[in-house]
Amino acid sequence: MARILDILVFDGNGEASLPDLSRLDIRTRNWKGDAGPLNTTNFDAILMVDDEIDRLGPVIDQINASPSRHVPRLAIADGTDVPDGLDAWLRPPAAANQIASRLRALVRLKVMEDIVRRRRAAAEVFGHGDFAVPDDSGRPTVLFVGEATTRFLDLRHALSRADADVVAAFSSYSAFDYLHERAFDAVVLNATTRQEMAFTISSAMRRNARLYHTPVLLLSRSNRQEEADEAFARGVSDILPWDADETEIRERVLRLASERQRRRKARAQLDACRASKTLDADSGLFKARFGLAHLQDLLNAGEKAHRPTGLVLMRLGAPSEAQSDAAIRSARIQFASMLRHLLRAEDCPVAMSNDVYAAILPCTHLDGADSVAERIRAIAECTAFEGDDPLKAFRLTVETGTSEARGAETAEALIERTQRQLGLPKTKAV
Repeated sequence: MARILDILVFDGNGEASLPDLSRLDIRTRNWKGDAGPLNTTNFDAILMVDDEIDRLGPVIDQINASPSRHVPRLAIADGTDVPDGLDAWLRPPAAANQIASRLRALVRLKVMEDIVRRRRAAAEVFGHGDFAVPDDSGRPTVLFVGEATTRFLDLRHALSRADADVVAAFSSYSAFDYLHERAFDAVVLNATTRQEMAFTISSAMRRNARLYHTPVLLLSRSNRQEEADEAFARGVSDILPWDADETEIRERVLRLASERQRRRKARAQLDACRASKTLDADSGLFKARFGLAHLQDLLNAGEKAHRPTGLVLMRLGAPSEAQSDAAIRSARIQFASMLRHLLRAEDCPVAMSNDVYAAILPCTHLDGADSVAERIRAIAECTAFEGDDPLKAFRLTVETGTSEARGAETAEALIERTQRQLGLPKTKAV
């Protein structure tokens, strides 16, 4: 179940007709443009609706001058002169799944960038100061997949004028060849003639860890809700209408491409926080004291912004058959490496002790923590580790405890509460 998002909605013409977003765990409240709501930070994003997009300029200026200036903004409006200060733009009418998908993507990216700042600050306290990452933003690169219709020529013209590179793949085979050879900032799938092929490619990308976060736009003639639901269920990021003009093509494709570049940069910055001063030498996970400090910072920020923090504790058990300490230690190190890849980039894996690990989950409710714990247990149960006898592999047992922070609860209290689920005594971060 996805986390419920709280969205502030500005209706510029007073009669906007938005689709039902509550069924998609989007909770909305109307904002009339007064300063009051912007002085708080208890919402996740701002949705602005108007007949003409250029009329949103004063509203954007007001947001920029408020404490909510870092909150993501999505506009649904007609127009050709898109003002600065928007994170995403959709042309009406927009399907409920389309709106929800864009809002969730924007909120996830902002959370990730916030975690970068917080984890870097924690790393600095622990004496780590080298956060240099390569700047690989450069020109955005877009892959077009499908038949070379006139729309391809229009898209290439619109993006080329915006200093973007466009590569064409006219079959699914060549598309995957390109996707495996180089990194793209966005993929546009021509679904006007072969919709099923477009859906197949999008689904396959979402099953590939390296391609999972690459945005996919569907170029479609259809405006049917049923087909939109199917598209987003298959992993499509946005639906680009067949009759989109040059401005719309440029704005919607390149804004998604920019999100991809920002996500790539944020992940590199999170990786830059991994250093000898912050990591446990054996497991490659963050030290317990570092995790405790980072968790407390998240709890402090979460209480102010009314955002949840989840925690998963894992206790590894030795196999029933006799194994040497060296074999068990090797298995634990391999499990720690697996754990890192089972979590999101913004999550924080921590080595609490030799056989107890933690996963700190920003903006995650208890049900989300439960899902993470279930996934970890499922992977561990089907993973065999090499024992003292190479012909007799063994498996580790993984007990998990999950919690969600409560009110002004401290990091130590949250960890202790979760430890009790595993029958663990109070431990000290080292």
